[in-house]
Amino acid sequence: MIKQGYAALLALACGALSPMAHAQGQFFLAGNFGEATYEDIDTGEDSADTQAFSLGYRWQAGPYVQVGIEAGTGRVDAIGNVEEYSDSFIRSRYESSLETRYNHIGANARFAFGNSRWFAIARAGYADFRADLDERYEEQVLTFPRETYTSSTQLDTDGAYFGAGVGVDL
Repeated sequence: MIKQGYAALLALACGALSPMAHAQGQFFLAGNFGEATYEDIDTGEDSADTQAFSLGYRWQAGPYVQVGIEAGTGRVDAIGNVEEYSDSFIRSRYESSLETRYNHIGANARFAFGNSRWFAIARAGYADFRADLDERYEEQVLTFPRETYTSSTQLDTDGAYFGAGVGVDL
C-alpha cells in the first residue's frame, strides 16, 4: 500500500507540474525543528521534540510565489511515562516509551513577503509513519523473586499530511 501511495502521488505531482517545466526554478534543502503534542494519551509527558529534513524543487509561479515537489524524512523523539507503587507487601514499576518516524512525498507552495527574507509555506502530501512503543513492568511481592515483563509494539500506518508555517532564508 505504501509504495502505491508514493507512486500515485509522484505521478500526480509530475503531471500537474509539467506545464512549468520551462519556468525558472530552484532546488531547496529544508531542516525543521519543533515540538509535537500528543492528545488523548495517558503518559507523564505529552510533547516531544521533532526533527525533519526534506529536499525538493520549486518553480517560479509569480513574482512572490513558488510551487514545487518535496520528499523527506523526520522523527518525533520519544515520550515516556514511569509509574511506581510501593507498600509493605508489593513493589511495582511500569515504564513506557513511544517514538515515531516518518517519510513523506508531496507538494508545497512558498509565498515571499515582498523582497524580505521572510516567507510563508504551505505543504500537503502522503506520508508513512512508524510508531515504536516499548513497555517494561517489574513487580516484587514480599520476598519472592522480582518478575519482569517487557513488550515492544510497532504500528505502521500511512495517510495524508498538511502543514503551514513561516520561515526565513539564512
